Amino acid sequence: MNYLRKLSAVAVFVVAATLTGCGSDAGNSSAPTTHAAPGIALPAGIKQAGVVNVAGYMAFPPYRYLDASGKPAGFEIDLAKAVAGKLGVKIEFHSVEFPALIPSISNGRYDWSLGTLSDTEERRKVVDILDWARPAYVVQVQGGNPHGVDPAQLCGVTFGHLQGSAQASAFDLIAADCAKRGAPAPKQILFQDPGTQMQALQNNRFDAALQNPPAGAQTQRETKGALVVLPGKVSTIPVDPSGWVFAKGNTELEKAVSQAIQSLIQDGTWAKMLKDNDFLDYAIVPPTLNTKPTTF
Repeated sequence: MNYLRKLSAVAVFVVAATLTGCGSDAGNSSAPTTHAAPGIALPAGIKQAGVVNVAGYMAFPPYRYLDASGKPAGFEIDLAKAVAGKLGVKIEFHSVEFPALIPSISNGRYDWSLGTLSDTEERRKVVDILDWARPAYVVQVQGGNPHGVDPAQLCGVTFGHLQGSAQASAFDLIAADCAKRGAPAPKQILFQDPGTQMQALQNNRFDAALQNPPAGAQTQRETKGALVVLPGKVSTIPVDPSGWVFAKGNTELEKAVSQAIQSLIQDGTWAKMLKDNDFLDYAIVPPTLNTKPTTF
């Protein structure tokens, strides 16, 4: 399936699922892929059920997406399966539209959420975030960079981003910096799903998009260079750490997941998964809870 069509198809699935409720089952329960680690205490309800219910926005390859059979795939899915194995339980994935992720966790519908959600002060008021990633921003453009976009000078550029995304918020910082320097103002077009966004970039509706490196590299591969990542990171934007979302104060589960990840770190599984997916340089190892932002 064409990469951009795949993104759009996944996004349609997610929207349809959300219209029938907060989310939808995304495939069957997955058995553990690792052996249970000793000494990890799970919340009683999860231990009794023998399963964790995990939400995720399943339209963001290579992290999370639905494969041709409609089952969750991607390296973040594999990370979560490995964690469930260390916890000694099965894992059930639920496809949830991006804006509904945090409400679905804070109201207790699901145990935690995937999604590498940016750990912002506003979000920390209602949920806890176990941060395992700090991806820098890179710039994605059409092959050949027809608009001459320079990652070191983004004033005057027209961007296209997903509504509610960290990239859309990062645009505000670029705009503020340009205004402060008296430089031409950048513009931003917002989209509801990544397939439409990337197709619009390919069709020259805007100049560039901020991306995290793995997603940008995946898009470049799948579009066979029709969309490319420019060399260099966008170093002027503070980067929020990001990670998995838990209900505020759910310390027992947060501790259990942290211990499971620590076991994966100790046996080498965690680093191997990150390295195999070109993400090791952007990982927070070990993960930390409610981390403050930083700059590269």
